[in-house]
Amino acid sequence: MTLPRKIAVVMLLTAVLTGLGHWYALELPSLRWFFSFEMTDSMKISFPTLQNRFSEIIGCLWLASLVISALFLWCVGSDFEWNPMTLRRFKRFRSLSRGYRSFLLLGFLVLLTLPDQALVGKKALVVKYEGKWFFPAFFKTNYLADRFGGSADQAVDYRELKKSFLRENDGNFVVMPLVPWDATFDTDELQKIELVRREGIYYEPNSTTAYQGLATSYDPERPGLKQREATFRKGRLQGLATIFNRKGDPVGKEQWIDGNRARLETSEGAEEEVSQMTSVDYYALKYPPCAPTWSRGHLLGTDSRGWDLFAQIYGGLQVVCKASILYVLLTFAIGTGIGLTSGYFGGWFDLMTQRLIEIMSNIPFLFIVMIIASRIGRDNVSIVAIVAVMSFFSWIGVSIYKRTAALKERQRDYVAAARVLGASTPRIIFRHILPNVLSTTITLIPFYVTGVATSLTALDFIGFGLPDRYPSWGTLLADGLANLEAPWIVGSVFVILVTLLLLITFIGEAIREAFDPKKFTTYS
Repeated sequence: MTLPRKIAVVMLLTAVLTGLGHWYALELPSLRWFFSFEMTDSMKISFPTLQNRFSEIIGCLWLASLVISALFLWCVGSDFEWNPMTLRRFKRFRSLSRGYRSFLLLGFLVLLTLPDQALVGKKALVVKYEGKWFFPAFFKTNYLADRFGGSADQAVDYRELKKSFLRENDGNFVVMPLVPWDATFDTDELQKIELVRREGIYYEPNSTTAYQGLATSYDPERPGLKQREATFRKGRLQGLATIFNRKGDPVGKEQWIDGNRARLETSEGAEEEVSQMTSVDYYALKYPPCAPTWSRGHLLGTDSRGWDLFAQIYGGLQVVCKASILYVLLTFAIGTGIGLTSGYFGGWFDLMTQRLIEIMSNIPFLFIVMIIASRIGRDNVSIVAIVAVMSFFSWIGVSIYKRTAALKERQRDYVAAARVLGASTPRIIFRHILPNVLSTTITLIPFYVTGVATSLTALDFIGFGLPDRYPSWGTLLADGLANLEAPWIVGSVFVILVTLLLLITFIGEAIREAFDPKKFTTYS
């Protein structure tokens, strides 16, 4: 099977699985995106009758475009054969180890985004309760807590449900994703880190430095009820501590010196209750931004809002991948079409096109984005709108390259032969000239993808990009600079952003060298 037909099969399978998933109310990883579009507030006012069907309409349009593209590739791919020169270029690309390894690593990162909520999300993958099996992450059904023995008026917190099942130990269990947090609007306001006691000294888990700071002990029979709030110095109780009764009210004060209680003051009638407090387990309470911790599932820590960093970086990578695909398709389709037709026809059409390009080249892209964001409101901005604005300006560079190539190729003998044989103008442009100028397109793509990643990050950083419902690297960078005392925020974003840009740059350099037309050309 030829390559175009293999791509066509993948596209058809994607369309079929997406349609079946929507029909049966499934949440299939990545494929759910096609039906995830929502109307903005301004669109709801303008088109109130479409509110309930907007997602279905957009999803059906996506599926129709996939099917049409797949059928087109299937039809044109029957006689597809690799050009020997192209095969030599691919072989040359594989021999460039830095670029090829970067390509493999980037491909792995892209594949890593496909598991979606199966890897990062707050919904459980599997729940076994009273002999019945549930798969919340893969169905659109939102269960209430009473379905698993909780309150009827609350949504299920699967992270707490997992802890509850572990405590009960009656055969029920919950399997969560590797990172049990959503990328946005999933706040962990407080972390309870159990301190480890070794030879009378308290430490944080996996730490060799004695703990210093505030800590709280809880009633062993009622884990949500605190007994004592105390201060630790060098791993020992030091200074004043507050004692609480079973109602959660403060009933006494203690004075500690080097782990020994020096003084105790209690309210009237609370002496007996205080004497029964024997818990020696203490928890450090930490508010966001919090450092990385495995026990809470924050592999990279949290930002100042309490949102998980790994989940946001993962979601940001998904946004970059989706935006890059839309951006490249739209930009290169417009730029290639206008550039080839302008170079092929020349004359007044080429003159008008060049004047249009000159005018658009002097329009500041950033100002246009700022005007759009201020006019329609940042909350109404979508990834499609941002990509459309970026493509509106970016096709110019592609068209210039294609125009130059078309001006040269239209003088070739094979174009004249095609005219003599009666080939139509669209066939000459897109069937004969286009395949001979694709090398330029391939070498440009990696650098345009780099532009997408940096532009999205920069726009979000200055506050004119995507709204908070989209995970954003730029927002994280801004938050990290505002909270330099939490270096894991800016450090994590910096590492992933620089890594991505380096990989794409290495790939672009390797492609440019492999597809260099002078590499396999001999001049006599």
